[in-house]
Amino acid sequence: MDERKAEILIVEDEPEILSINERLLSRRGYSVTTAKSYAESIQKLSEFTPDMLILDIMLPDGSGMDICRNFRKSSDNPVIFLTGKSEVSDKVEGLGNGGDYYLTKPYSFDELIAVVSRLLTRHTKAEKKQVIITKGPITLDISKNKALVNGKDAHLTAKEFALLLVLIENENKIFSPEELYEFVWGAPSADDTRTIRFHIGNLKRKIDTKNAEDYDIVSVYGKGYLFTSN
Repeated sequence: MDERKAEILIVEDEPEILSINERLLSRRGYSVTTAKSYAESIQKLSEFTPDMLILDIMLPDGSGMDICRNFRKSSDNPVIFLTGKSEVSDKVEGLGNGGDYYLTKPYSFDELIAVVSRLLTRHTKAEKKQVIITKGPITLDISKNKALVNGKDAHLTAKEFALLLVLIENENKIFSPEELYEFVWGAPSADDTRTIRFHIGNLKRKIDTKNAEDYDIVSVYGKGYLFTSN
């Protein structure tokens, strides 16, 4: 999206809102396509995959929720719900069906522009992020959460993979057990160092650090753990 205009599909059955948002986004340099119904949106999506979807939920012939669910089967591009449905349960449903952001009418045009820009920027950075990392005989496939050691699957759990990824991406940096716990579990550890010690032990066994000559996960007394390689 650096060398071309980001393509946005707006699905909205209210002509005035559709026209305003189309002009607003076009003036910001985006390539905007519109659809006024569920059926028209499905037709458009069969012709191209937009970089972003902006969806009304209540359409005359269907639901924006269904459009989002179908879109999610083939794309992880950002989806914004822009709708008059303002109940918390509606927002929860929208985000649960794959939406990235939920704006209720009436809304601020400045907020819409800011959200569009932020989501597209974040998604572009994520697409560019390296999905294969190789460190000596260890290969990490981030898209599949899979680690190979000398070409063989190490059969890591999701938590073990996340730990190894953090350590390898920050080679030679010491992480305390509390830092690793918060990175991987997304919450404070409450001084639970045993969980990290247990998972690090399993991780070292599965990637066979005992017999490896060119890499290791090192325990630094009183400080934490680090990954090192030759």
